[in-house]
Amino acid sequence: MIKFGITEAGDAGLDYSWADKLLDGNIIITKHLTSKNQKLIELLLKNREKIILHVTCTGYGGTKMEPYVPKAQEVYSGVMELISKGFPEKQIVLRTDPIIPTEAGLKRVAWVWELFFDANIDRVRYSVIDMYPHTKERIRAVFGKVPFESFKAPEYMLNNVRNYIERYSMFFDFEACAEDLPGKTGCIRKKDYEILGLDTFYIKEGGFQRKGCLCCAGKTELLTHKKRCPSGCLYCYWKD
Repeated sequence: MIKFGITEAGDAGLDYSWADKLLDGNIIITKHLTSKNQKLIELLLKNREKIILHVTCTGYGGTKMEPYVPKAQEVYSGVMELISKGFPEKQIVLRTDPIIPTEAGLKRVAWVWELFFDANIDRVRYSVIDMYPHTKERIRAVFGKVPFESFKAPEYMLNNVRNYIERYSMFFDFEACAEDLPGKTGCIRKKDYEILGLDTFYIKEGGFQRKGCLCCAGKTELLTHKKRCPSGCLYCYWKD
């Protein structure tokens, strides 16, 4: 079976240990692709034939929600530099993960999507914020309130997300992670195999993570951090 690596236990733009563990194909996920991060750019270019890059940009970089994450414009500039140096646009996924489904949150994510219009990236992966108990505690401590009290967003908020996805679907191919939202699919798709020129004959779905995971089998974590990374995002599912 062809093996696919992924960097979900940490940020690949802060922890470069993944570069020595790459498999046949790899999903590399980071909030820290900027022109200042030349080490990351170098590693991505060196291993471009094995990588599908998920660039996470929620629009909250540099705010109290993501205090140590680069601003959206910095990430955009980093993406454009990477592309200019030869990394294929077809191997880049814009990741707005998570969306905060309030009116202000949806306007913010729409601004991010529009910022990337001219980057020739046609895939957007997204999720909606989950209110873990420790997540609620962090957000309430900083803002005095949370977007919603339930673990999952209420249906009216999810419908608002669906409306935004429909509005922007002429520009992007949307992918939702393990949620009942448009484009529901795994982080590792058959499409990723095809883009990297890997054999798809033996592909089977079967992620090892949360209920509803639709990732292709053969998924292997490349990082071992397993705690909050230095980004300091309030919504992080890792406990302090």
